[in-house]
This record gives sequence, C-alpha cells and structure tokens, in this order.
Amino acid sequence: MDEKTLQDLFDGLRVNHLTMSYTHLLTGFVQSKTLLEKIADIARELKRSNPKLIYVCDPVMGDNGKMYVPMEVFEAYRDSILPLADIVTPNQFEAELLTGITIRSEKDALAAIDRLHSRGVPTVIISSSDLGDDKNLIGFGSAVNQGAGKLRFRMNIPRLPASFTGTGDLFTALLLAWMTKTGDLQRSCDITVSTLQAVLKRTWKHFQENCQDPQPCLRHLELRLIQSKRDIENPVVSVQCLNI
Repeated sequence: MDEKTLQDLFDGLRVNHLTMSYTHLLTGFVQSKTLLEKIADIARELKRSNPKLIYVCDPVMGDNGKMYVPMEVFEAYRDSILPLADIVTPNQFEAELLTGITIRSEKDALAAIDRLHSRGVPTVIISSSDLGDDKNLIGFGSAVNQGAGKLRFRMNIPRLPASFTGTGDLFTALLLAWMTKTGDLQRSCDITVSTLQAVLKRTWKHFQENCQDPQPCLRHLELRLIQSKRDIENPVVSVQCLNI
C-alpha cells in the first residue's frame, strides 16, 4: 500500500461518517517515509474525532543490529509518530535507535524507556532484549499515569531454539486486545507473553514432528495460530512480570 491508496481508503471512511467510530489504531511494519507520514496525518485526524482513541505503534525498523528500513523511516518515527503514540513496543535495537541510548544493562533499558516517556509516550514496552541468558530473553514495561506515579516491570521470556516470523505482530495485537479488555498493563503483558509462548511451543512441536530438513525451515515454523485458537481466547498465565 502507498500513501495515496491509504488516503483514498480513509476518505471513504470520512465520506461515510465512520472516522468517529474508531477507538484504537495499530500500526506495524511500514517501509516508506511518505506512507508513515500519511499514517501520522490520519492518526491526528482520528484523535481529533475521538480524543480517547488509543494509538499502539510497533516501530518495526530492524533487529540484531540490522535495519530493515531506510534511515528516513526512522526519522519519521522519531519526529512524527512518537508524539502521537499512546503505546510503543520497540525491541532493543529499535529502542536504541529511537533514543540514542545503547542498552547493555537494565539501567540502560530504563533510561531508554524514560527518554521515550519524555517524548510524550505514556506506555513503553521493550518487547525483547539481549540482557537475558541462554534460557530467557528479557523485556521491560513502563507506564506513566497522571497522579498515579510510574509502573515498571521486567518480563522473563523463555527462549526456544528457533527463530519465528510474526512474533512481533502477534505480541502487539495481543497486547492491544488485552489492554482493551482489562485496562491493566502488567496483567496484559502476563497474558500476552503467556499466549505467545503457547503459540510458539505448539509451532515448535509441529516443526519437530513434521520437518525432515536438517535446518529449521520457514514452512514448518509458520505460527500455528488457528491451531492455538483456544490458547488465544482462554490463555493460561504461565509467565508473570516482576515489578522493578
């Protein structure tokens, strides 16, 4: 999709008086600066129509030190999107890009989160980092509530011996769904990470039972979402966040 197609779609919503009915906006991978700036324009208009609208942004730009998008996309996230977002869910690499802070410790991660708060983002989730060990990834969550102080917690996320595609999209979608349902960030992260673990374990089991290739292949590591319907709808909390 390009910015003109998005604008045409949004114009159709406006003509039919539908823009005021939106309560949430979720964005993920965007490879074009012009499209991202158009998203920012639409987010502003939606927020004017409904000041209570929640904008959740997964600023997908890269991972493990490698960028997936041009540098101008990073600049658009930093300058146009962050001031509009209510919740952002960067990974460690993306948090480092957005803040200019290298994350080598929990203290660094919290400093990066505070910098994102200072740029107007009330809720920040670093969805994964390399601060764990061979058994666990570490994530962090933080929310600034007017008059209620700051909530901070750590997520210990069990590792599995494979790389999966789509985990970031699933994480952000689950987080938005459970935040809408519960209004509780820490509980929503408990449920989100637990659900994600259930999906990944089922996917890994499918791979082990069906893939004969010596190396993990994308075909057998495609997330088993349909098969995990029950886990998504009625999750069992197996991972709990720890207050910092």
